[in-house]
Amino acid sequence: MQRMLPLAIAAVIGCGPPSRPSQGGEATAEQRTDTALMDPKTIPAFSASGHVNAVIEIPAGTSDKREYDPATLSFPIDERNGVPRRIRFLPYPANYGFIPGTLMDTAQGGDGDALDVFVLCPALPSGTLLEIEPIGIIELIDDNERDDKLVALPVDRTLLTMDVDEMRELPKGVEDILTTWLTHYDPEDSARVVGVKGREAAMEAVRKWAVK
Repeated sequence: MQRMLPLAIAAVIGCGPPSRPSQGGEATAEQRTDTALMDPKTIPAFSASGHVNAVIEIPAGTSDKREYDPATLSFPIDERNGVPRRIRFLPYPANYGFIPGTLMDTAQGGDGDALDVFVLCPALPSGTLLEIEPIGIIELIDDNERDDKLVALPVDRTLLTMDVDEMRELPKGVEDILTTWLTHYDPEDSARVVGVKGREAAMEAVRKWAVK
């Protein structure tokens, strides 16, 4: 059974590969036919089969900073001071998104957002929901708040470009690419890496921040 689907097609789960992304990487209108039924805010952290769910906001290899907007059930380009945010550094090195059903509580030092995730595989459209296998976590402090990033692989074996069980097993240089990118892509941020841990710590983070 295929483990990846665009958020909008709740009625046709498993009926083929994801549609091609529209210009800019956002899910097409056809992919959003029934988004009210698949609002990411209503999706649990774990799927019915026990895997971790992830929602892709930004496809790998793109530079526009997109964020999910619950008011429109879409993934528009974020703005800073009224200007659309485009990364003035290397593009996103992996698919970037969040774990639905999680919240990094500010009362516990989190940033008040869902737990973020890098999904290592070929580019996926904004709005893709897929099951993932966390293999590690990059612990990050940004503006004195925890802003950790899971690192994960897709459960769908056809999407794999590398097949490992732990962060430390990744090909040489992958961890360095991710941590260097996170601490340099936005000169206005003060992000710093405080630790890189493996699969067990990643799963602990999902369970810690899960709210549904």
